[in-house]
Amino acid sequence: MKQIIKNTFILMVFVLVLLTGCENNFSAPSGFPEGEAPSGGAPGGSMGGNGVIIEDDGSTTNYVNTATASPTCVVTEDLYENFTADGTVYVSFDGSTVTANLNGGSSVTVTAEEASLGKISDKKITVQLSSNTVEDEANEVDAASNGIIIQYKGTGKIKYVLSGNYTGTVFIKNKNADAAVVLNNVTISSDSGAGPVLRFSSEKRTFIVVPAGTTNTLTDTRVLNQSATMYDDKKGSVYSKGSLIFTGEESDQMGGSLSIVNTGYKHAVYSKDYVRIANLTLNVTVDGTNGRDCIRTLNAVIIDGGTINLTGKGTILDDESVGIKVEGEDADDDDMTVEYTAGAGFVIINGGNLTINTVAKGITAHWKSDETVIGNASYTATANASLLYTTYLAGTSATTPNPFVEINGGIINITTTGEPYEGSSDSDPSCSPEGIESKGTMTINAGTLTLKCTDDALNSGGNLVINNGAIYAYSSKNDAIDSNGSIIINDGVIVALGMNTPECAFDCDNSSFSIRGGLVLGLGTENYSAPGSCTQTTAVLASSSYGSAGNTMAIFDGSGNPVFVYTLPSSAGSVMVLSSPSLSSGTTYTVKTGVSVSGGTRFHNLYTTLPTVSGGSSSTTFSASASTNIYTDSISGMGGMGGMGGMRGPGQGF
Repeated sequence: MKQIIKNTFILMVFVLVLLTGCENNFSAPSGFPEGEAPSGGAPGGSMGGNGVIIEDDGSTTNYVNTATASPTCVVTEDLYENFTADGTVYVSFDGSTVTANLNGGSSVTVTAEEASLGKISDKKITVQLSSNTVEDEANEVDAASNGIIIQYKGTGKIKYVLSGNYTGTVFIKNKNADAAVVLNNVTISSDSGAGPVLRFSSEKRTFIVVPAGTTNTLTDTRVLNQSATMYDDKKGSVYSKGSLIFTGEESDQMGGSLSIVNTGYKHAVYSKDYVRIANLTLNVTVDGTNGRDCIRTLNAVIIDGGTINLTGKGTILDDESVGIKVEGEDADDDDMTVEYTAGAGFVIINGGNLTINTVAKGITAHWKSDETVIGNASYTATANASLLYTTYLAGTSATTPNPFVEINGGIINITTTGEPYEGSSDSDPSCSPEGIESKGTMTINAGTLTLKCTDDALNSGGNLVINNGAIYAYSSKNDAIDSNGSIIINDGVIVALGMNTPECAFDCDNSSFSIRGGLVLGLGTENYSAPGSCTQTTAVLASSSYGSAGNTMAIFDGSGNPVFVYTLPSSAGSVMVLSSPSLSSGTTYTVKTGVSVSGGTRFHNLYTTLPTVSGGSSSTTFSASASTNIYTDSISGMGGMGGMGGMRGPGQGF
């Protein structure tokens, strides 16, 4: 929930104190000095004190979500099995000695003198060791780091097979060619902070192929603002001008493992186009506190499969580590140009097993329409030659980036740990450790999501639509599920916990919150967004109806059969929003608290297969209106205003 709500909440308390004639007794919320209200402009200032910590969020017991959805953004050219090389360069590293050959021919011992390995079609492939050089774009001289440069000026498809141990940057220079880099049990570290560990100049596809049974490690030794070396300024440990496709060798076979370690300079993986990940184990770690994001791209991130582990430990003020960030545009203040691909700027997850542990956001499609320089007369728009524009986005009418998030499957676990803080303007420092954020729409069609965050677990700048899947969304200091547009739940199993006053489980401003299907449970405060336009029976209960922390509550129909069962965690909130296909409008139900249960299947304490229920005491009865399909307890406070959480003051843009 945003700063304006906190200030509104504090103001209401303050006015209440004045009206009751109690002077000088106002206490600041937890986390702020005595007598001080939260200051939106104070970097590092808490947005919710210590928050509401759930010590026991319940487990997933024998529950398997079987929802499926068709993958999107499928591009056949992105499948490595469709890549046929016109030539293969083999590079063997043995400490400081490097040998190379083309197509298994005569080996060349690589030195500082440029040597030819042969030709593909009519273009030579050359190789040489390099040292730090100054970039001179006017004379077409690239900045080079200590390491090796393999150069090809042709357009044929080329494969590189790397093996062994090496210290230095591997710069693969093939601007106009698709390439595949096969990592065959390599360990490569950049030399004394001199540059990135892998660098690609291709503006087309670069496959990073990890064969089954191989283990590979790439380490970037640079740190921010170091002065001992000239280090190459490329802003990724693995850096590419074109798309990067991390994959095993076959789409139906799991590949080996690749670990990328960033010790403290900008991002671990950076692409000026898009990143796609499939069928390998990819471990990406921003290990140093001066590092930034695990994966950052200009146009998109697409995950089709594999096991992906992202860890971001960077704590730079206003630029804390993010797991996945898509920028949507690249504005260069130096030459006043802006580069973007219309319709890009998105994240799509079609499958895989993704684990993210970061200080700031887990995943963000970050482009902001209100902050863009697109259309600014001071800037020159530059056409982005993204391969997505000629494939997935071909024929679309979009003229600017579209920062949506779409999830079609997979197992996603995200934990964020940073302290949320917000500046008073967009130029001030801010940090919002949200789980998954889209500046545009967010659509969840399938998958199992477990999100444990200090800020919003899900945050959508547009409409948020849940069509299926299993979602556990917990925020210790903010809203569980927050949308600046409407929230529509069509199906799935959803457990949403946002109980830190004045936050809530579901927050959609003054837009509609519609439940049309699914098994839904939300725990929050009285500052909640009230459901409306529900086609499935929905109830809003006060804590006096559903009981205290740690107890199990159950709803029974008129025949005494349980139709809804939930075990409350270590904090219970003050308002529960629930919905189930087993509830019917016009029927009277009895709520019992403190019941005992046996058996059943549960997803984070919400029973998806009902247990045997006994005991307990009746707390209330209710019947949902047949005209609205909604029942609401008499709840004092700010019911229905939770949607204001999507509103932001001058510092909006989280």
